[in-house]
Amino acid sequence: MRFSTCKQLLGGWLMISLLLGCKDTGKNPASEEKQYFPVADYVRSQLHVIDSLQLPVTLYRSGENRSDTLQLSTKECLEMAAPFQDPDITDPAVASKFTETSFADQSIPSVTFNYSTKDEKLPLKRVDVVLHPDPALAEKVRTIYMEKMYSSGDTLIEEKLFWNNDHYYQILRTSRIGAAPPTLSQVKVVWDPTE
Repeated sequence: MRFSTCKQLLGGWLMISLLLGCKDTGKNPASEEKQYFPVADYVRSQLHVIDSLQLPVTLYRSGENRSDTLQLSTKECLEMAAPFQDPDITDPAVASKFTETSFADQSIPSVTFNYSTKDEKLPLKRVDVVLHPDPALAEKVRTIYMEKMYSSGDTLIEEKLFWNNDHYYQILRTSRIGAAPPTLSQVKVVWDPTE
């Protein structure tokens, strides 16, 4: 009789464990948080290296009828990189408005992640992250490319941002007021002395 009672208790525990273990968590796989490449974190890590090593930083700037080259402080370098960090596509509120596609190019070996949106209200329209695959180590970022379009007052601004891992970043900006011809400016911030 005692063995039969133990069997019943064990069977009951097993049933309760199975029922509790298999309960619906209420999570819909389609609504789970998207895991996009952390562009803002990556940029912050690159800026941290520049700041920590106190690398010499050079600014190459050109625009309408002028161009110049000057040394930047680390602080100025960090401030000028702000457009690469905002908005952050890993923020769930932003990520939900983007779609991800990816493809591998074996000719150069690389893997490209493309993030794009059709939301007209978002200034960030596109992000391309190109990685160098490495089976032995973590994949290494080669480049990041971003496109933004937004208005500031009566000016339409288009930006093309390019980050070359461990070397430089570049921002091409086109500004247009109404029907006037656009003005183009370019900044390139370099911390790699071989560039």
